[in-house]
Amino acid sequence: MKNNGITIIIIYGLVIRKGDQYMDFFDKLGDTIVSATREMSDKAKDVTDSTRMQYDIRKKKQDIDKIYRDLGKKYYEDNKDSDDETISSVRELLAEVKDLETQVANLKGGRRCPKCGAVVPMDSGYCNKCGSKLSESIFEEEDEAGESEDKEEK
Repeated sequence: MKNNGITIIIIYGLVIRKGDQYMDFFDKLGDTIVSATREMSDKAKDVTDSTRMQYDIRKKKQDIDKIYRDLGKKYYEDNKDSDDETISSVRELLAEVKDLETQVANLKGGRRCPKCGAVVPMDSGYCNKCGSKLSESIFEEEDEAGESEDKEEK
């Protein structure tokens, strides 16, 4: 609306004339809103970038841990006959795991395949996992070894 060459703006019931201090207030308010929006947008981008980088860091650390495990396994395989205390501990733990797996297989009514360790039914002629031919003599030898270990422990 124009009145005597003066521009009058009506906003929410306020009458503001161009060049008036109220007009300057709204100009500054608009600039502040635009500036705040830009700052929020920049901060949101920073948070997104930071989150992405943290994910990348976690992923790379997981990759490093896997490489360490693979290196450790390779070192063990290359040195498993060593008298090193740590390697001896690994050998003992592997023997304990094998014994426990055999016990689990027996509880399930089966036997462990001597080649791959899979649980197979007692009457099975072949391992259903690796295909190895299974003979009763293999299982009997395994039972005798397990019984002699049990007697030694008692």
